[in-house]
Amino acid sequence: MSTQFLLIDGYNVLFAVGLARKQFGPGQFEACRRRLLQGLADRIGEEHRLRTTIVFDAQQPPDDAPSEEMFAGMRVVFSVGTDADSVIEQMLLQHSAPKQVLVVSSDHRLQRAATRRQAKWIDSERFWERTIGVVEESKSASTREEELKAGEVPVDPAEIAKMIKEIRARETAGDGRSGMSESSSSEEGEGETVTGRYERELMERAEEALREWNEGASEGA
Repeated sequence: MSTQFLLIDGYNVLFAVGLARKQFGPGQFEACRRRLLQGLADRIGEEHRLRTTIVFDAQQPPDDAPSEEMFAGMRVVFSVGTDADSVIEQMLLQHSAPKQVLVVSSDHRLQRAATRRQAKWIDSERFWERTIGVVEESKSASTREEELKAGEVPVDPAEIAKMIKEIRARETAGDGRSGMSESSSSEEGEGETVTGRYERELMERAEEALREWNEGASEGA
């Protein structure tokens, strides 16, 4: 996201994404609040978390909680003696670069306040939907490789071929030569190169998946 600062209406997002309830038992509200904070931390990159403020109404703050706390680098504010909307409005008025602020709330009052300060705004539900893919994109290629080898995801031969090609490219770049000799491999493979080991493990998984598919097709015939 290109906006430099995020100013989030905590309870508004909580209800918009379905994490809140009409009634809460002891400790349940705090648990939902923590789930939201963790969800936001997962969806917002580290750089943006450091410039994110989440404001909650203080009617049901955590027991013995301060008016402010930090969560995964994000500033969490509990409105004391007033409501969250007023706190967010005040933050907008005092912000030194309001044009670089994105207000996350479906509350029309806050959307108008953002417009007056020439800040941007986005509905809570839309913001949540737009950031869903961030979690998936953060997975590394090696994690995907491990998932394939472990049989945790469907095997696509074309994807495996592409992955092997990328492994070879990474290894070649790291080795500084056009290839990797058998003698330069790790001892654990007894002469097998790292590339060779990955190729073998991935291809074994592909062959296993093909056998499973054939057996399933035979049983269904």
